[in-house]
Amino acid sequence: MAHQRSHEDPAALRFNFYEAISAGPWAPWELRALQQRCLVPGRYASHIERWLVHFPPFQLLIIDGQQLRTDPATVMDEVQKFLGVSPHYNYSEALTFDSHKGFWCQLLEEGKTKCLGKSKGRKYPPMDSDSRAFLSSYDLEHNVELSKLLHRLGQLLPSWLRQELQKSKI
Repeated sequence: MAHQRSHEDPAALRFNFYEAISAGPWAPWELRALQQRCLVPGRYASHIERWLVHFPPFQLLIIDGQQLRTDPATVMDEVQKFLGVSPHYNYSEALTFDSHKGFWCQLLEEGKTKCLGKSKGRKYPPMDSDSRAFLSSYDLEHNVELSKLLHRLGQLLPSWLRQELQKSKI
């Protein structure tokens, strides 16, 4: 939703997050369209299944986004190994954490850094309890599907998925 607001999406500017995610079939079309833009990206299993129509599982590398945020050098090492990249690029020497922006940036000569655009690292307000409860309920079925798919593929569950399923006692 913050992304849509930053791009001045009229519906995102008009409605709050809870209104967007919980809109029913009677809601205005622009609110339902915003709802889809907010909810559909989180249906990870369906997205992965579409890839599996075209590629065998051994050609897919599924990475934990939380690990990418907290330890990008390790994740990028895994990506390079998966792809067979040679020579190996040392991301541990190429990245540094920018505490002001709150994410990892490219380390340049003389200690300077190059970070992603100005909009990256934006601060988000805490999610309200109604939205969190709605999403926990809405996402449960999708998270169970993702868990089953990852298990079938022999992939580890990302930390966020383990936490969500534990909260739901699945």
